[in-house]
Amino acid sequence: MKKLIFMLLLAAALVFCLGTLFGQETDLSGTWEGTTYVPDAGDDQITLVLRKDGETYSGTLSDSMGLAVESKLENVQFKEGILKAEFVIFNGDDYVRISLTLKVSGEMLVGHWADPGGETGTLEMKRKE
Repeated sequence: MKKLIFMLLLAAALVFCLGTLFGQETDLSGTWEGTTYVPDAGDDQITLVLRKDGETYSGTLSDSMGLAVESKLENVQFKEGILKAEFVIFNGDDYVRISLTLKVSGEMLVGHWADPGGETGTLEMKRKE
């Protein structure tokens, strides 16, 4: 009987510990780098800087083409391992709002960007060490 009670208490402790561990969101704070392809322009190196502000994130996005120069992230949401945000670029003629959706995949952020005109691109980012 003592062995059964011990086993039940041990199982309950494991469930509590593992539940707490898996319930925590990953901290995305830091500098992330990656590459995307921009239609009619080519490969573009992206740098995403994230800072955790309480329960949400803030940050900036820059690119090697100069379309986004420390563009402030807006409407940032991080829920269930998915980061969503918007930022503004200048395409040479006009300011364009870009939406960004990235999913935590191991040590990477993987997803896509999209503009209002329907252009999209994939994006894989790795945290800069």
